[in-house]
Amino acid sequence: MKSLRSGLRRSSQHNAAVRRYRTYNSFQRFQNTSSKSAQTSKSNSGSGGGYFKKALLTVLVPYSGYALYVIGQANAEITERERQVREHEDGKHFNATLVKYSPLEILGRFANPFKEYRVLTAFEFSLNRVLELFQRNRGGIPTSRRSMSELMPIHTPTWTNEESQLHLNIGEELTVEILSPDRALASNTSRDSQPDLPVYTTWLGQSCNFVIYNGFKILTDPIFTDYLIHESLGPKRITEMPAQIHQVPTPDVILVSHNHPDHLDFRSMEYWGANGDSRPLWIVPKGMAEFMKDHDVDNVIELSWWETAQIKKADSIYNVSCTPAMHWSGRSLVDTNRSLWCSFLFSHYSKPIMFHAGDTGYVWDLFKRISNRFGRGVKLALLPCGQYCPSWHQKPRHINPEEVLKIKMDLEAQHVLGVHWGTFVLSGEYFREPKEKLEMLAEWEGVEDSCYCPELGKTVTIK
Repeated sequence: MKSLRSGLRRSSQHNAAVRRYRTYNSFQRFQNTSSKSAQTSKSNSGSGGGYFKKALLTVLVPYSGYALYVIGQANAEITERERQVREHEDGKHFNATLVKYSPLEILGRFANPFKEYRVLTAFEFSLNRVLELFQRNRGGIPTSRRSMSELMPIHTPTWTNEESQLHLNIGEELTVEILSPDRALASNTSRDSQPDLPVYTTWLGQSCNFVIYNGFKILTDPIFTDYLIHESLGPKRITEMPAQIHQVPTPDVILVSHNHPDHLDFRSMEYWGANGDSRPLWIVPKGMAEFMKDHDVDNVIELSWWETAQIKKADSIYNVSCTPAMHWSGRSLVDTNRSLWCSFLFSHYSKPIMFHAGDTGYVWDLFKRISNRFGRGVKLALLPCGQYCPSWHQKPRHINPEEVLKIKMDLEAQHVLGVHWGTFVLSGEYFREPKEKLEMLAEWEGVEDSCYCPELGKTVTIK
C-alpha cells in the first residue's frame, strides 16, 4: 500500500513537471513570436518613417527652402523699387509705374512684385486641404436640381441684340503689332465725335465671358468642360453650361489671363487650335506660348506686363494691353510660376472699353496706375468676386466683394460685372454669397445699377 502511494506521488510529480515544461515551452514560443512581430513591426515602421523622411527631404524641405529664398529676394527687390519710386520726380508717372510693377523673376520663375502678396507655402496649402475635409456640404450646394435652377437661372445666350454685330467683318484678317510699354497707343482724333458704341457681354461661367464691341468678338478665359482636372476628375461644375463650345460664335481674339485649369481647358485649345475649323488669335501672358504650342495652338502671341497687341481689323484699330495682376500660375508643382499671369485692358484706339481682371488680389495703387496709363472710366470691368474664404488663405490671390468696389473706384469704371463664382466649389463661402454680398454693398453705395453679378447665359448690354 505504501509503495502504491509512493508510485502515485511520483506519477503526480511527473505530470506536474510535464505541465510546467509545456507551459514554459508555450511561453517561450509566445515570446519568440512576439519578439519577431515586434521586430517586423519596427522594421515596417522604420520603412514607413523612411518614406516619410524621403518625402520631406525630396519635396517639402526643398520647396520650403525655395519659398523662403523667394520671399527674401522678393522683399529685397520690392524695397529697392519703392526706394527708386520715392526718388522719382513724379511717383505717379508711368516711368515710376514701370519701375515699381514690372515683372519680377527669381531663379527662372516669376514672382509677385507686390508687398501685399504672401508666397503660398507647402504647409499652408496642406493645412487648408486638411481643414476642407471637416467642412460638410462645402459651398452649401442644394441637393434638389429644381432648387439649384431657381438659385442659378440659366439663359440661352443671344450674344447681342443686333444680329449684324455677329456677322460684322467676319473673315476679315487681323493685322497685329506688338507695342513696347513706352509706345503710345494709336489714337483717333475724331473719336469724340463718334457715337458711344455699346458693349455686349455674356457670362458663361467662372471667368469665361463672350464680349462683342463694334463687331469685334472677344472670349475671356475659356472653359467648356464639366470637370477641371480631367474629363472625369476634379471639381465638377455645380451648374450646367449655358452654351456648348460649338454654339459659341467664333471669337476674333481669346484672352487667357493665366494657365490655371479653371481659366483654360484642353477642349478649348483643341476646338480653336491648329486642328480646329476656325483659328482665332490667342493672347497669353509671357512664358505661356510653349504650353499652348504643346497642345497644338500655334496662332498665339505672348505679352508681358504693359505690352500691347495693336490689332487692325477692317478700318478700326483695337488695343489689347497686358496689365499686372497679383496671382500665380501653374498646373502642377513642376511648372509653378514658369509663365506670367495678368489682366487685360481692351481699348478702341485709345478709349478704354473693357477690363478683364482674370484672378487677382487687391493692391492699393495698382488699378489706379492702370487707369493712369490707359485712361480712366473704362466702360466695362469684369472682376472676380468669389473664392475668398478662408480669408487668411485666399486674400493674397483673390479679391472679395468689398475689394471689387474698391477696384471700381480705382478704375473709375462705368460698369462692373462680378464673375468667377457659382461655377465650381473652390473655396469655403456659400456659393451665392459673392453675388448677394456684392449687390448688397453696391446698393449701400448707390451703384446697384452699374455693379452687380450677371446671370449665366444672359446677354447684358452696356450702353
